[in-house]
Order: sequence, then structure tokens, then C-alpha cells
Amino acid sequence: MTSSDFLDVALVNMPFASIRQPSFALGLLASSIRGKYKVKTFDFNVDFAEIIGLDLYDEISTWHIVDLLGDRLFAQDLYGSLIPPFEEYVERILKGKAQEHEAPFEKRLVDETFYDGLVEIQSAVGPFLEKCLQAIAEANPKVVAFTSMFHQQVAALSLAKRIKDVFSRTLIVFGGANCKNVMGEELLRCHPFVDAVCLGEGDSAFKSLVDAYMSDQSLDDIDEILGMALQKNIEGKASLESDLNSVPMPDYSDYASLYEQRKFMSQVRARIFFEMSRGCYWGQRKRCIFCGQSSETLRFRKKSRGRIISEVRSLVSDYPGFCLSLSDESCDAEMLDSLMEALAMFDRKPEIVYLQVRPDIDMISIKKLAECGLKRVEAGIESLSSKVLSIVGKGVSALQNIAFLKGCREAKITPVWNFLWGFPGEPIEAYENMAKIMPLLYHLPPPNYAGPFRLDRFSPCFEDPERYGIKRIRPYPSYAFTYPFGEKATNNLASFFTFEYQIPQNCAEYTHELRENIFFWKEIHPKSSLCFSRDEEGLIIDKRSGEGEWHIRLDPLTLAVCKACSKPVTIEAIALSLSEKGFVEDENKIKQSIINLIKYGIVLKEGKMLLSLVTKEEVMP
Repeated sequence: MTSSDFLDVALVNMPFASIRQPSFALGLLASSIRGKYKVKTFDFNVDFAEIIGLDLYDEISTWHIVDLLGDRLFAQDLYGSLIPPFEEYVERILKGKAQEHEAPFEKRLVDETFYDGLVEIQSAVGPFLEKCLQAIAEANPKVVAFTSMFHQQVAALSLAKRIKDVFSRTLIVFGGANCKNVMGEELLRCHPFVDAVCLGEGDSAFKSLVDAYMSDQSLDDIDEILGMALQKNIEGKASLESDLNSVPMPDYSDYASLYEQRKFMSQVRARIFFEMSRGCYWGQRKRCIFCGQSSETLRFRKKSRGRIISEVRSLVSDYPGFCLSLSDESCDAEMLDSLMEALAMFDRKPEIVYLQVRPDIDMISIKKLAECGLKRVEAGIESLSSKVLSIVGKGVSALQNIAFLKGCREAKITPVWNFLWGFPGEPIEAYENMAKIMPLLYHLPPPNYAGPFRLDRFSPCFEDPERYGIKRIRPYPSYAFTYPFGEKATNNLASFFTFEYQIPQNCAEYTHELRENIFFWKEIHPKSSLCFSRDEEGLIIDKRSGEGEWHIRLDPLTLAVCKACSKPVTIEAIALSLSEKGFVEDENKIKQSIINLIKYGIVLKEGKMLLSLVTKEEVMP
């Protein structure tokens, strides 16, 4: 290889990032400097998945995140005897002997087969890193930049150290979720082989750093760069991109080539990320108390309609056969309309496997997107109690959340959502009430995860614990099994924390029945339904129990009332709807119909609002 073949910049994606998509961050960085510099993205995570097997790789990359399993598998190579032995980590963390790491009910148990697989992975780490080093050496880049998301921090650090030991003049840069603000500054202090860290959004900051370094400046000569922390000036300041229309479209060409070259990747349905916005339009008004998005990055910014349409069409054309996944924290109706217009030109529309919305979104837009290829949508539901939702700051009601789940079932879209509890000061009776109504919801999509809320860095609870009723905040014990640093440094590196309540709450006791019901919900949901009969007007078929079915026959007025509250409405709105359909009934008869519907368990009432649980699906009686 001649010097003209050498790279200027190498962008590196390490295990255990998912191999099902390229790194969105690296795609943006590649696009921002390609043309001016010779750049290549190295998806070493794909190499490692091929070495250890896709199933085991997926198991680790999706493991309970606070256990730091992906990081711990590389930590022994980087830190050696400075950290506790792996066997102790397995007992205390993976098996939940440390109280903070007790497994939620859906967490896999560590059996002998899985344990042996983890031991074999550790023995493969050294040779794998040497192969990565060789690939970097052959490319001989002047700059090597690592993305550091969850489960890949230590793997990235391990390779970075190897590179610096051999190529001392190579600029080593880190960025990503693990590097925000104080975390990035501490990463620099603890790892002197890292030269620079991007503390927030890196689009402009990284380009400025590369421009400065490639102009033959030494690192010591580089002036302060907004958004970057350097070894000589560790306390930097995060930056934001104010105009998203000026951010280039991500470049995934290296991943697309790799996907075509590797035969084992045929097992993977690949997807690509794109963004229409950054920040959260709700969060900038009122933050959810457990939201781990830093306050400055919550500022909502979105691309223009024309930019969204042109970018989506370009990405679909450039990467045919790839699914689409949106990175947005929240999508408003205008953005969804732009997305639908962009997809309208394609006869064969790409599958949209991920979209994040608020549960109070207009379901008409979601149903239209389902026709355009939308398969999964994530919503911040978190609870089915309006009292708890008010404490959290969600800005939605329980009936709105339930209506969203109902709409997803009707649109044949899979909603991804969490059921969380343990918020400071939450009322016990709320959990008693949710446990009572839950059997009425077994036909609706169950939560993917259920358990205590997690205390994340940057959340209001973390930043102002006294106000929110918590104390004794500490990093999860897994951090002490992964990093060999003192208490202060470990605290600065950590993203996830344990805590105690100022006023004790026995969450395990008051959520017991609820947890049992959620477990049953997930088990019987595939054979559960509640819908109108196709052949008999006024007949509702109830299969929510999962065993057998019940037939509920409604008189014309009660049927009309049931259909009138397909969305959360008041009795006044129901009366108006009925009058428009020709029903001239006094309010007492309407109230009696509502009482009957509530008795049958097919309408829920909260305050003045009513919601029918019957989905608009037609089945034979």
C-alpha cells in the first residue's frame, strides 16, 4: 500500500453495537468530511459477531443495560487485575447477588452454557483486538474516531490504547452517549491515550477538530474547539446544531458494502437510521422526571418539510432493501405528514421498523403510516394511572395511553413500551386500581419491559434529588466491577445510578399483584381479543381471558354509545354524537347504557372521560 492509499480518518464502531444497522453518528461524521478527506468506517462489531456467533452476540448486546455486560467482557483485557475477577462479577451482577442487580422477571438467568460462552468470548477478545489493530495499521489513518454508546465503551477504549501504543501521533477521538459533558471529561482524565472527546452533538465540532489537526497542527497547538474537550483543556462545553438543514445526510456506504460481502449477514434484516428532528418538543416544555436526556439537548429542532422529503427519498433510493429507523425523540404531526409524502412516490415502500412518538399523537397519522410500511412504534407510556403520569410529568392521561394501545392493535402496528413504577411519592392505591383494570386490557399489546424506573444521569431526579424525594445516589455496583478507578471518577463515568427514598416505599409489596397480572398479560395476549362480530350487529366477542369466549349483545342505543367513545370523550360529547346519528334519548338512558358497558368491562371511565376498549376488528362469532 502506498502513502496515497492511506486514510486520513478512520471511524470505528466496536462491539456490542447492534450489527443490524450502521452507526448513525459515524454516518453523519463520514458525510461531513468525505470529499475533503479520505475516510472509512470500520464496523468491527460485525467482525466480532461473526467470530462469536450472531445469537450470542445479540444476547449480549440486548442484555439488561445496567449490568454493563458488553463492557465487562472487554474490561479484563484493558484493566487486567485492577478489577475484580470475572467469576465474582457473574455472581454479584449477572446472577443478581448484589441487591441492586436483582433480575426483573424477564431477565435471562445465567446457566452453565451461557457462562461458558462468556468465558470463551473473553479468550477471543485479545486476538480480535489485534486483528482490529492490524486493519487500522494497514490503513494508517491520522485520525481514529470511536463512537461510544452503551455496551461498547470499554471495547472502544481497549482498541484505542492499542493504537496509541503503536502509533503515538495518531489522534484518538471519542464521542457518543457515554461521553456527554462530565462523562467525557472524566474519560479523558482516566485514559490519557485518548486525545479528544466530543461532549455533545459532534457534527460541526468533529469537522473543526479534523480540519485543525490535518493542517499539520500538533494537538498542543489546537485552540479551544466548541463541543470538544482536549487533554490540555479537559473542561470543555457541549455544542448544539441549531440548523438541522445544514447537517449532511448520513453516509452508510461502507456498511452497505460490508453487508453485501459477509454471507452471515444474510441472517440480518438491515436498517438505516435517519432523523427529522433533535430534542423533544414536550421535554423542552416540561421534562419527565426520569428523562436522561441532558437539558440542553432537549431543545427541539426539526428539519424543513422539503429537506425531510428529499432526504428520505435519497436514502431509500441509495440503500434499496434496507428498512428505515427514525432516531427522533418525538415526532409531531407535521413531521409524520412529511414522511408520508416522501414515501408516497415509491411503489414498493420500505419497511419502517422504528418510530418514536408521544401516545397522544393523532392515530390517523399512525394508521396512514402503517399503510406506508410502519411496523413498530415506540411510545413513552410508562404507566396506566393518571395520578402516576402526573407525578412523572408525562402530560397524558391513562385513557390516552390505553387509546394509543388500542389504536396500534387496530392498525396492526407493534407498540414498544415500558411499564415503570417506583417513582417517589406515587400513591399505592394507583397500583391497586391498575391491577384491577388490567384484565380488561389483555387484548391490547402488553409492555416490553416492566419494572422500577431507572435513575439516569441528567434526569431531573438525578440533578435535584432532594426535590424529588430521593437520596444516597450511587453508580450501579457493576461499574466497580468494570472500571478500576476511585469513587469520584467512577461516579463521573457512570450513566445509571441506584438511590434510596427519603420516605421509604415498599414497591415490591404494593406492585405484587400488578406484576403478576403483567406476567399473565404477556403470556395470554397472543390469543386474546375484544371486538365486534362481523355477522351480527350489536354482538361483541370477548376473548380477553385467553380461554374460550363470551358474547355480549348490545341494544341499538348501547351499541351506539359504545362506538361513540372509541376515543376518550365526555358524556356530553357522546350525547352530541348520538343526536347527529338520529338518536333522541334523554341523558338518563345514555347514562344507563354507560353503566352497563362499564359493568361488562368494555368501557373504562376516568373522571368525566369514557373510553371503549372494543377494537375495530371483525371476527366470526
